[in-house]
Amino acid sequence: MYKIDEVTKMTGLTKRAVRYYEEIGLILPPSRTKGNVRLYTEDEVSELKKVAEAKEVLGFSLQELQEFMSLKRTIEQAKRDQDVSAQDVLEIENMIHTQMEMIMYKVDKMMTFKEELEAMHKRATDIRKRKEQEE
Repeated sequence: MYKIDEVTKMTGLTKRAVRYYEEIGLILPPSRTKGNVRLYTEDEVSELKKVAEAKEVLGFSLQELQEFMSLKRTIEQAKRDQDVSAQDVLEIENMIHTQMEMIMYKVDKMMTFKEELEAMHKRATDIRKRKEQEE
């Protein structure tokens, strides 16, 4: 079990961000000591790391992260729940498909941006080489 100070060092998040993510339901509330100190499990720290990466690397908004985490919890619940209907699972599949489409859209945008940067880099290199030859 980890206290919030340790969690912030492990995830790169601030205490304020961790508390806010709990407040808005992005992460489930951790267990607490009798003194009301938050204690995080290894799995909860891992989940926070994934949230931080998705926000930083993929540029997910908090709303998109909430949808993703909610979907993840729904899948875990459906896996344990014998009373889940085929229609419920189909809805989950559709939500997952929507999330994958959103990610592919972002990947496409990132690739376009990367290609533009590569072209700019090549132009800058060509200009520098030409200037060096002129000198």
